[in-house]
Amino acid sequence: MFIADKPGFLHEINQYSLELAGAETNVAIGLARLGLRSGWASKVGKDAFGKFIIQRLKNESVDISSVLIDDLNPTGFQLKSKVTEGDPEVQYFRKGSAASHFQIEDFNEEYYKTATHLHMTGIPLAISQQARDYAKHALSFMKK
Repeated sequence: MFIADKPGFLHEINQYSLELAGAETNVAIGLARLGLRSGWASKVGKDAFGKFIIQRLKNESVDISSVLIDDLNPTGFQLKSKVTEGDPEVQYFRKGSAASHFQIEDFNEEYYKTATHLHMTGIPLAISQQARDYAKHALSFMKK
């Protein structure tokens, strides 16, 4: 996520700070900081943003062994405005992202067998049919 350094509309901002964002990564990092074993499964692009995500998660002791690197599709990102009151403006750039190409064939059964819990948001269900199918498969597997 690129967060505006100053309040204002996104199209008027000249400087942003790069941060890791997303409920899934926040929960994984929080659990790891509590000393619990946590992991994050997704697909990132073979680009600077993908490297950034992997490095930040590694630095937080989050298991990234089920993170795939996509040679063809970029890592998704978002822009977020800074506000002094009210809700910030957010623009997402996830369509066609590496994560939107996560598919059932990418499912690592051995990785999921080691988990006792699964935290999932609605994002995989929303970004593509392929990601939705993967998410449903993961949920079904974990329920068993």
